[in-house]
Amino acid sequence: MPRDDADQTKKDPKRRDFLILSLCCIAACVAVRAPSVFDEIKVPLIDLKLKLNAGYLLVFGPLLIVLVILAIHFLREDMPRTRGKKDLKNGLFRAIPPLGAAFLSLQFFLLLTPKGECNTFQRSRLLFEWLHAFQPEYCMYLPAETQEHMPWLFEPPMLQAWMQIVLPLIALAVAVKDWRTLAG
Repeated sequence: MPRDDADQTKKDPKRRDFLILSLCCIAACVAVRAPSVFDEIKVPLIDLKLKLNAGYLLVFGPLLIVLVILAIHFLREDMPRTRGKKDLKNGLFRAIPPLGAAFLSLQFFLLLTPKGECNTFQRSRLLFEWLHAFQPEYCMYLPAETQEHMPWLFEPPMLQAWMQIVLPLIALAVAVKDWRTLAG
């Protein structure tokens, strides 16, 4: 990144926030596809071990991304220097979070099933049948201890499945609206 772009990103809090959110979305996407990579994170200075369960990222990730995009959009103001600058970096920083939410939502349908039904469960049942709440199985061969601590889906799971479809659309709409305000 040229020096001017780095300075602009540091000085523009909205651009910086979207950059940080984009990096977090990329990390979440990696974590759900390779859950053992972030299975145990060690914080070196205080010798703290954190266990990350990728199931929580699938269940709550898109909602958190939408909430953060809404917070950035409504609580941060554009810097006067960035008004009128619809450059590629501003667009890219705003495009990655909705894409991350869409990716996590897709993985929700591909990777979460009722226990023991990874190969046989029809994913469309999540959208169109009134199933009872269940603790899902993460179909990427996680250790039994991690599988036991998976979050339960809402009652009925159909509600959560439809939320997984609507949330990336909301994220996209708010990110596009925010990007369009740069022309102001």
